[in-house]
Amino acid sequence: MIETLLGPIEPEAMGLTYAHEHLLTRPPLWRIAEDPDYVLDSKAKALAELEFFELAGGRSLLDATARDYGRDARALLDIAHAARVHLIAVTGWNRGDYGEEAASASVEALVEVLLGDLRQGMDGTEARAGAAKLGTSYNVILPAEEKMARAVGYAQIESGCAVLTHTTRGTLPLEQLDLLEQTGADLSKVAIGHLDQNLDFDLLREVCYRGAYVAFDGPSKTKYAPDSARIEMLGRLIEEGYAERLMISGDMGRRSYLRAYGGGPGFEYILSKFVPRLRANGFDEALIELIFVTNPARWLDNSAART
Repeated sequence: MIETLLGPIEPEAMGLTYAHEHLLTRPPLWRIAEDPDYVLDSKAKALAELEFFELAGGRSLLDATARDYGRDARALLDIAHAARVHLIAVTGWNRGDYGEEAASASVEALVEVLLGDLRQGMDGTEARAGAAKLGTSYNVILPAEEKMARAVGYAQIESGCAVLTHTTRGTLPLEQLDLLEQTGADLSKVAIGHLDQNLDFDLLREVCYRGAYVAFDGPSKTKYAPDSARIEMLGRLIEEGYAERLMISGDMGRRSYLRAYGGGPGFEYILSKFVPRLRANGFDEALIELIFVTNPARWLDNSAART
């Protein structure tokens, strides 16, 4: 089963899925002062983007806004009730310098927080998280980040949940896997984020070899890489036999990325522009369905832990 904001659904009901997006955010004050573009605070605009997504063929979406980035389960529930797509939320933390909760608590206390969100409900609601999140800084793992990684690993063992990670500019994915593996977590339930910001073939192949998902979440963001480079790297990983370890989404976590806020290209970009480019480069329909439907559903499915 997959835990959505409105309750569990069968994996077959997911359809085409984005595994890393943002509907509402409230970053730490220092981040807002640095760049207010990171603030997403309109439920109406979130619904407008979800309509663009649904009209383009999208059916499910994971909101990756973590506890230290302004997750608001009550507001997300309002959106989920009004939207025509399935929404999944996360528990966990984005990075060690984003808040005090992960920095000040013990690993054991953090595990209890995670399991509470996954089993009882988030932010005083009955809506359960469907995945757990951790993150690391640029080429360094802060003490708080090591604690959150270990806590997420232990919670994954207890709950069977999917794990999404934030890497800063695609650095330290193997180190993240090392920390999770030390706890005994199931690496096949781990998706490493932002890896198309570091298109290092040997590195990405190693992530796949170790059983985790390589998550590309930057199509359209040419400041990191052109889409042609993303498509070429996906093709190389597929040639190595790792098609079942790939997922793609947009991580549209800025006002300037979203049509509803007057920016672009918006939630529909991947389906309207990037997927056609995949087809033009030889990705057949079975491969597209594997990456956008089968892989996210398998990743988010916690049925094994329920039996």
